[in-house]
Amino acid sequence: MRTFIDGRNGIDGLAACGFDCTIFPGGRDALRPRIDRFAQFLDGLKLREPGAFPVATIGYSAGGLVNRGFLRAYPERVDEIAATIQIGAPNCGLISNYIANLLKLMWIPHRVIDDLDVASDFLTWLNECTGTWIPTDNPKKKRWKLDRRPWAVPEGHRALSIAGRLAKEESDGVIRVDSATLEHNLPEMIIADAMANHLNLGAVWDIVAFLGRGFRGDDRIWHREVEIIARFLRGETVA
Repeated sequence: MRTFIDGRNGIDGLAACGFDCTIFPGGRDALRPRIDRFAQFLDGLKLREPGAFPVATIGYSAGGLVNRGFLRAYPERVDEIAATIQIGAPNCGLISNYIANLLKLMWIPHRVIDDLDVASDFLTWLNECTGTWIPTDNPKKKRWKLDRRPWAVPEGHRALSIAGRLAKEESDGVIRVDSATLEHNLPEMIIADAMANHLNLGAVWDIVAFLGRGFRGDDRIWHREVEIIARFLRGETVA
């Protein structure tokens, strides 16, 4: 998130675009208690900077479930949030047993891995629905499809989901496009690029991701996300 805010290698981040940003510490708790901790974080921010509200929230990867989850858990506080933006968020979850080893090597807490599973209680609560397994061309793998239209965000709330699509995949290498876009029930922007690997991992170098999936932490993609976010927050056309 520091890269998105401060920029890197001479490329501007959101701060240079005129936005005052602060980071919510991720922690290692499960996602539902993390949402409550995020609510407390906003309480503290409001005490320090009451004039900053309403604020826009940006959630990367599982963090996107936290900022959208805040809207679900605290509907009476929606007016505190001007816009909700997600980057590569697993809104429909992951088939966690397919990539469990990668998630563990990336030091994602077990309780979070459990929450990210497509059939988890957390995602059933967040989306107000569950899903069904459907077959694919690969007999060893099935797809998970929501069984009805999910809850996305409160009516009228400004939201944007930024998803990545690699050259030969319907995913960014970790999160499927249909998961990031909540099966296209969220306003979306898709970055199709051979290097949009989990949206370039926020330009962070990760030896496990590099060796396991060939993911690079360079400057090819993340600044495009910054540009999209800045345009969206200014009310400009995002395309």
